[in-house]
Amino acid sequence: MTDNPSSSRPRGQLKLLAICAVVFGPILVAGLMAHFNIGIPQTHSNKSDLVAGEIQLDDWQIALDPVGYGAPWRLVVTSPEACTEACLQLVHEARQINVAVGREADRVEHLLASGSRLPHSEQENLETRFPRLQQVTLSAPAYHSSLQQLPTSWQQGPQLWLVDPLGRVVLHQSAAAPGKHLLDDLKRLLKLSKVG
Repeated sequence: MTDNPSSSRPRGQLKLLAICAVVFGPILVAGLMAHFNIGIPQTHSNKSDLVAGEIQLDDWQIALDPVGYGAPWRLVVTSPEACTEACLQLVHEARQINVAVGREADRVEHLLASGSRLPHSEQENLETRFPRLQQVTLSAPAYHSSLQQLPTSWQQGPQLWLVDPLGRVVLHQSAAAPGKHLLDDLKRLLKLSKVG
């Protein structure tokens, strides 16, 4: 008895389709994943924005002591103009992040660097609301000059930065992003770092 040629043809076509599905299926799925950015692993672990380039506190003409291996990490709110409501919100955010670090809180400080001295009444108000807040002045022209290579949104209005113990500005927290992002990054850095 011989095989019917018409019945072997569909079986051969099914095998060919199965082989094509095995070969081209993963390529198609990978292309769709890349196009729609689904299931793509992140290449970085930080949640807040990494500051590209080398910016130091000295570039903003902020004199802080100590700077070096025994110095703390610093949450710095910068406001080249007067500290308005948006600035005060970031000062509050920096304080909340500092407190939320928990038992490592003594390794972190929060400070306000503004381009002009606050009026006496506003300074007293800040000291009452944020007793551990340090206040320093920065040079607005030097500050703006150091940010030229960074995104435009980082150059306008008050900003929140994380500065390492060596005085390098390492992370930026967007005002639109939740403070938890910077908190998570700071906790991770404190865990990994023996500096500060």
